[in-house]
Amino acid sequence: MLNDALKLLRNKMSDHIDAKDTERATLLNWPVARLEVDGDPYPYEEDKLVFADYLQERRTEVIFEVEEPSVSVLKGVLVTPSPLQVGDRLIVSRMTGQRYYVLGKDVAGGG
Repeated sequence: MLNDALKLLRNKMSDHIDAKDTERATLLNWPVARLEVDGDPYPYEEDKLVFADYLQERRTEVIFEVEEPSVSVLKGVLVTPSPLQVGDRLIVSRMTGQRYYVLGKDVAGGG
């Protein structure tokens, strides 16, 4: 019974992000990413950062089929720009090997 309780607790906590697990940072450069984590003496370069997908520019190939006035097919690419800008305050989480995962913008910090 104790093992079942521990297993349930582990499953519940596996997707949980505790506030103690996160830190704040300032975006110094974009789109070639560089950020400064609060309290760290030097900035982190792009090779030490992993950004959540929704923070990156996205390109989507699209096909429009138009039937009026005549049938035609238009192809193109829709670009959804990144919401990040230099100076944004970010919420980051430390990963192994002195890498950071960028979770999102810190809206409480004016980002």
